[in-house]
Amino acid sequence: MPNKRLFLIVFVTFLLIIMTAGIMGRGQEEKRNVPEVQPFPHVDTSKSISAEQNAEPNVTPLKKATIIPKQWYRDFVVVLAYHHVAERSDQRYSITPEQFAAQISFLHENGLHPISLDEFARFMESGDLSTENAVLITFDDGYESYYTQAFPILKSYGYPSANFVIADRLRDSADRNRKNMTTPLTRQQVREMQASGLAAFGSHTYSLHDKQEQNEWGELGPETAPVYREDLQRLEVEQEYRDRLYVDFSMSRVGLGEWTGQSVNAISLPYGYTSSIVTETAQQAGYRYVFTSTPGVVKSGTNPFAIPRFDVGISDTDVTSLHQLFTKAKNEFEGEQS
Repeated sequence: MPNKRLFLIVFVTFLLIIMTAGIMGRGQEEKRNVPEVQPFPHVDTSKSISAEQNAEPNVTPLKKATIIPKQWYRDFVVVLAYHHVAERSDQRYSITPEQFAAQISFLHENGLHPISLDEFARFMESGDLSTENAVLITFDDGYESYYTQAFPILKSYGYPSANFVIADRLRDSADRNRKNMTTPLTRQQVREMQASGLAAFGSHTYSLHDKQEQNEWGELGPETAPVYREDLQRLEVEQEYRDRLYVDFSMSRVGLGEWTGQSVNAISLPYGYTSSIVTETAQQAGYRYVFTSTPGVVKSGTNPFAIPRFDVGISDTDVTSLHQLFTKAKNEFEGEQS
């Protein structure tokens, strides 16, 4: 009986050894028959892959656009003048929304800093200006496109601006959409923009923005110049001329002040026409700042009744023109420092 038990133990052990060897052999054979597969490379899907060491060697990592601080000038103000912003216009003094957006983007990307009309006025009074590369953005005429096209772009950057409006044209009624006249702002639109703190309003006269006959031959000129009186068959005399300007300038300043609730002390001159009588009358009517269309930078000591501006709201003005303008201002500043 013991011999029989011993025989069974040996026999079972022998079977186990044979089965184990067979299984191992098949495993090695299957391993040899499986083709080698290249593993997928490790891919870091984390949003933090912006670090240069994590990027592939042959790939240039993307970098965020940064604004490099640059001093073009200081203690100067460059005043920019615009008029109309529209997709389609046959006006010379009009640019498209795309052109305007490109110009404002240029200011932002080059560290040029728009200031408010109030800050500009303080500079004119004291000569002190804490803002480097200061720019004053102005508009003439008070067109509705300022509200629909220009102001939203300026607001997106937080940039202040000023609009010199023709007071007689600002209406909330349907008759503001007159034939052959670019649609003006409504008073409600003015109040809305004014409430944002980013828009200030000045005068562009009450109703002297058209052209009138200057002589008996019917030649036309600005209404802010002496005009020919058809009823008397002569050019108006100086006192008539002064009185006409004074009444218009005063009506605009007082009227705008009453319904905006703010003091109006700045006027821009239609067609840039100016003379000693024009500036004297503006001062008598209560204005402290008169903007012209003469190009030039504004410095401490600039005549407040002959403030120069660069008209960049013209259809053929592009970003290259702006760069040349500010380069010229920079060179003038550096020339004064040397």
